[in-house]
Amino acid sequence: MTSQIIETLALINDVLQAMIVIFGSGVVLYNLGRSLRIRVMKAFVTLVTFVIIVYLSELMVSRIITTYSAEIWLRLGWVGIAMVPAAQYHLSDALLETTGQPKHRYRVAAGYTSGIIFLALVMFTNWIVGDTVAIYPHAPHLDGGLLFPLFTIYFWVLSGLSLVNVWWARQRCLTRTTRSRMTITLAAFVAAPLAVFPYLIISGNSAASNTILFWLIAITGNIVVGVMFALLTAHLVYFGAVSPDRVVRVRLFKFMARVPLAGTIVLLVYIGVNRSSQILGLSTETALGFALVATVMLVEWAVHAYKRPLERFFQLNDDPDVRRIQELSERLLTTADLHQFLESVLAATCEALRTPTSFVAAITDDGPRLEAVVGSLAEPEAEEIWQEADWHELTKPENGQNEDDLESVDDFILWQNYWIRPLYNQQKNLVIGIFGIRARANKPDLDDHEQQILERLTAQAEDALQDRVLQQDVFAAVEGLLPQVKAFQQRRSAATFGGLPVLTNSGDDQAIEAATRSLVNDPDFNAMVRDALTHYWGGPKLTQSPLLDLQVVQKSQERHGNNPTNALRAILADAIELQKPEGERNLSTTEWILYNILELKFVQGRRVRDVARRLAMSESDLYRKQRVAIENVAQTVATMEKAFAEDSEFNENETGEAAANVKTAVSPPMSPQPKPE
Repeated sequence: MTSQIIETLALINDVLQAMIVIFGSGVVLYNLGRSLRIRVMKAFVTLVTFVIIVYLSELMVSRIITTYSAEIWLRLGWVGIAMVPAAQYHLSDALLETTGQPKHRYRVAAGYTSGIIFLALVMFTNWIVGDTVAIYPHAPHLDGGLLFPLFTIYFWVLSGLSLVNVWWARQRCLTRTTRSRMTITLAAFVAAPLAVFPYLIISGNSAASNTILFWLIAITGNIVVGVMFALLTAHLVYFGAVSPDRVVRVRLFKFMARVPLAGTIVLLVYIGVNRSSQILGLSTETALGFALVATVMLVEWAVHAYKRPLERFFQLNDDPDVRRIQELSERLLTTADLHQFLESVLAATCEALRTPTSFVAAITDDGPRLEAVVGSLAEPEAEEIWQEADWHELTKPENGQNEDDLESVDDFILWQNYWIRPLYNQQKNLVIGIFGIRARANKPDLDDHEQQILERLTAQAEDALQDRVLQQDVFAAVEGLLPQVKAFQQRRSAATFGGLPVLTNSGDDQAIEAATRSLVNDPDFNAMVRDALTHYWGGPKLTQSPLLDLQVVQKSQERHGNNPTNALRAILADAIELQKPEGERNLSTTEWILYNILELKFVQGRRVRDVARRLAMSESDLYRKQRVAIENVAQTVATMEKAFAEDSEFNENETGEAAANVKTAVSPPMSPQPKPE
């Protein structure tokens, strides 16, 4: 009976060790990217990695039956045992540095050097541990060597010094939040040394693993260590994070639920099914296959279904403002939603009015933008509609006939082969779009029923475009705030433990200006311009572009509603216009090729195949010339930036004139040579 209890307790201890390995690996993976730039995270990831090595070796060796293999795993575990004190001191010094204390680089290096020396003695000599393996059920271990007491002194002295560093860091914290976090960090800081120290070597009773008390103590110790590491992870994850605390908590929660928690549940199911498959009357392979697949599916479903309730239960993301933003995002009218709805409206129009083609175009500050088309809109007609039309006259005709001979009949404008009706905002004082119908007769001949249907359909199209305009205004306001919010979050994160030096540092603005000046000299500047052009009408490569930090963009924000994205788009538009040759536009001559590529590909947003066909060139040739065109635009933007930087008294109202004058300072655009026939 006693042996069965011991076996059960040993299994529970192995499961706890496996859980610590799984969750520890999850912590390392989660913080791996941040560890490259944040010293606290680098030290923490290093410490957790060494602890994982110790627990993994103990887990493996508990199931090994040969002495030779057990010795290999036990000595491998000493990689973690020997290096944990140094990694812990490294972490404590990094925490102390965040409070304004200079880092002790040489002390940290000395700690790692000492750990490497002790590790070498373990691997190549018998001075720290002997070559005799004490084989006991589930707890084999190496006997102590002559210098093991010296290692013990090193281990606990360095661990004690790391605790002193954290205590000093706590004393230097001034705010309630930082002091509370550092207090919990101090309490949990003993987890690593308590977890990895080889107690069996000094236990004095090699048969201790055969007692129930031993396994109860081991299980309790692993539970305590697991809780301590969880607290340590939950409080150290904020260090170096620019995002608000609630965002950091939610990200950590989601990752832990999807990765280590899911792995732990799969492990528990594996153990349970492996021990009960015979009771179910199934083979072990069959039972495990079905059970593991079902577990993965159920875990992912549970995380997806109960993510929001759990976030609110644990108060991870329960702010009313956040809930309103989440509700807005769920009900947002995206571009795809708008196109889908408008296509439905146009399809109904074609069916009701017996016309083959209809379209809706939105009127923007940068010209018309085709939103949806139903039917055949031939290429020549598309070119005439989008390039030759005078949209000002087309959307605001006078009664009867205007100066361009555009006839107006029954609220329709007769233009070429289309009946066109302007779409207005709610106040009916601004044209926001155009509803076009392929003419089925020389003049509109709708009966009363068709007129009523058309009125309803155009009203719905107006509502859709109006909602889209309102959303774009919201986005523009948010985009205008993003740089300020980002800067505030960066200063908030830095000031959390930095205090007075960070908040009163007058060199920040100079550093920002220096970074801006170096931006145009960055080897990736051309790539930045290319990325911004690819998302010219919206997208993360434009809204999050490093080019937003350019002074020429910052200075022109007022003219664009304090919206940095619109300001950057305007600067790119000016740079593209500066590539425009003199004279009348031509789609085939050599001097117009670069400008035509920029205007068709990025401003109009046409596909590569369409642009190549329009300009009568191969796609490979188009890509080569496009690269030259982008380089010209980047050179122009750089020149505009240098002009603004050199003229400190520049008047923002003269931005457009200065942009036009930049052409004289830019070297002539590189025109590609004609392709040999």
